[in-house]
This record gives sequence, C-alpha cells and structure tokens, in this order.
Amino acid sequence: MLVSLIFGYHVFNHPMDFRVYYYGARGVFDGTRPVYGPTSGLGWPMHYRYPPLFLLLFAPFAMLPLGWAAALWVVLKVGILAWLLHAFWKRGLKPPTVYASLTVLLLIGPYIVEEFRYGNAQFFVVALTIAAFMSLRERPLLGAGSLALAISLKVFPLFFIPYLVVRREWRFVSYTLVFVLVLALLPAMYFGVSGNFRLLGEWFTQESHTQLSESEIWFPNQSLRGVLMRYLTLIDYSQVPDSNYPLVNVATIDPAKIRLLWMVLAGGIYAGFLFFAHRRRELDGWIDHGLAFCLLALLEPFTQKYALIALLYPAIVAGSLLKERRFRILIYSAIVLVLIQPLAPGSSAQRLLQVLGLDFLAASLIAIAFALNIVKIRKNVGLLTIL
Repeated sequence: MLVSLIFGYHVFNHPMDFRVYYYGARGVFDGTRPVYGPTSGLGWPMHYRYPPLFLLLFAPFAMLPLGWAAALWVVLKVGILAWLLHAFWKRGLKPPTVYASLTVLLLIGPYIVEEFRYGNAQFFVVALTIAAFMSLRERPLLGAGSLALAISLKVFPLFFIPYLVVRREWRFVSYTLVFVLVLALLPAMYFGVSGNFRLLGEWFTQESHTQLSESEIWFPNQSLRGVLMRYLTLIDYSQVPDSNYPLVNVATIDPAKIRLLWMVLAGGIYAGFLFFAHRRRELDGWIDHGLAFCLLALLEPFTQKYALIALLYPAIVAGSLLKERRFRILIYSAIVLVLIQPLAPGSSAQRLLQVLGLDFLAASLIAIAFALNIVKIRKNVGLLTIL
C-alpha cells in the first residue's frame, strides 16, 4: 500500500509518458487530434504509437482528471505486480533464500521504478504476456486470451509465437491468433469497419517505418541494433530532442549495412534459440521462457530503458541459478551494471552510460547464464542417454 501511495503521488504530479495516451485519447474522442502521425499524442517524438484498440481500453482513464488518472494507472501496476509475484511463488519459483530475493530485487528493481515512473503501458503488456505463460498448460484458453490482448496492445509479444510453435503448443497458438483477429476488428464498433481498417493501415505504416528504417530513434536504444548503430555508425544527435548524448562510435559504416547486419545476427540468434527450444519442448520451460524474454529485449528493433521491465520474468527465474558459481558471477555482474547508471552522479555521466549500452550488457549476461544452463542440461541428458 505504501509503495502504491508513493508512486501514485509521484505520477500525480509528473505523469510523463502517460500524458501521451491521455491527451491523445481525449484529442481523438473530441476530434481535435488525429489518431496517428507527428501531430498525434503530444506531437513528435511523443506521438501516439499504439493500435486503435488501446484507445478504447484507455477511454475510462481519459474521462478522469490527468493527475488522478495517472495515479490510478500506477496503482493498478503495483497491484498487478503483487499478483504476479504471488503467482510465481505458488508455482515454486520463489527465490530459495532471503539473499536470493535481494538479488532478484536488485536485478529488476531499477527497471520497475523506471517503468512505473514513466507511466508507460509497457508493464501491462509484459504482465499479460507473463500471465499467458503461467496459464499455458493449466488454462490454455485464458492464457491465449491474455497473450492475444498483449499482442493487440503492442505488437512485440508476437516474438513468442514461433517459440510456442516449436514447442508444439498448437492449440494455444491457434486460440491466440483467433483472439488477435477478433480484437483487431473490435474497434470497428466505434470507428466503423472502414475507419478501423484505415487506422490499422496507418498504424502499420507508421510503426514499420519507425522500427525498420535506417535512422536511429531519439533515445539510446538498448537492443542489439542500438549498440551496433552507436558503435559502428555516426549518429547525428542534433536531429533529436536531446542532443547532449556523447558519440562513442569506432567506425562510420553506412547505417543500411549495420541494419542488415543486425537483421542477420538477430535472425541467426533467434533461429538458434528456436532450435534448442524445439529439442527441449518436453521440459517445463521456465529457463527457456526466461531466455525468450531476455532475447526479446536484446533483439527487438528498439528497447528503451523502461522496456527492460521485460526482464521481470528472467529476474525471478534467475534466483534459481544462484546455487552454481558461474551463474552467480554472471548474475552479480549484471546487477552491478544495472545499478551503476541510476547511482552515477550527474546527467552527463548517466548519458554516457546509456550510450555505452550498460543495460544491453546486463541483459546479455542474464541471457548467457540461461543459455549456459540450457547447454549444461542438454549435455547431462545426452550423457544419460549414452549410459
């Protein structure tokens, strides 16, 4: 309760990203703003970027005063986080010791604070995706609905569909895709059938251009693409809202070539992950799910710091790896990287740490710990087969 009040009080006075949804939705409903484009939301770069369905679900918040709506938004997040932790504990994923619990808190805590402070919708989408995995076998229809809603709000959970396919979760995937189709058509009740299709087309055009263009986005992207772009191309920060980020590039390669390199590397890493996921499809999948969430943050086109709330699932699962020294070293190193930036004195130092990609490296270390665990289990299974 105290945590809810603290966050609620902060966002009541500083709604930040929440304002984009709030003023964007009010502008659409009263006819003063377009749904998409550089003048939507609060204007570029804080323009509206979600599918039409999000507007309808957000409508109750848009009816409230801004401060109260933002406070309610974050109080809901705190409640859902508490529910998720309880659900993890019920499934036996509770950290084995108080020390392990502290490790998990230090690993994910800064990202939770960052996401809650910004008031973004990312946490809700991640929570829906986690809930889907928790319901995968016990309640597949409910889980599929949860994943479908996550996909319908922000397209990145589609990343998990091929993973579920190679694990042969055919029924779950089928339910999910049907629900996605239904949810995509639902806004036609307000915008009309032709209006809904037009908006979906505008959204797809806007987002495909943003995600796959050669240009880097305005913030220091913490995905593989962002790190490659900052180190291997010359980024002109004078063209973005914050021009104070330092240059760290060691080369000035054509951005189109680096984008192609990112696509090849990301595709190869994901294909390798799917190969091992298929071979391990009979196992419970907790480690595999955790690695999938890490790879989502690392391989997607753009990962802002608050988007690393996706590491919530891996952080919980990482508590079970602390028994072995090599895993502890990787996880403790990740924690150090996670904590350096918020504790660094001054905005200049924090900007430097962002462009260096410390969050990317932290997520990579967690992913490596999971991958080593998978390889270890695979070797043990192979040895038992031979014996």
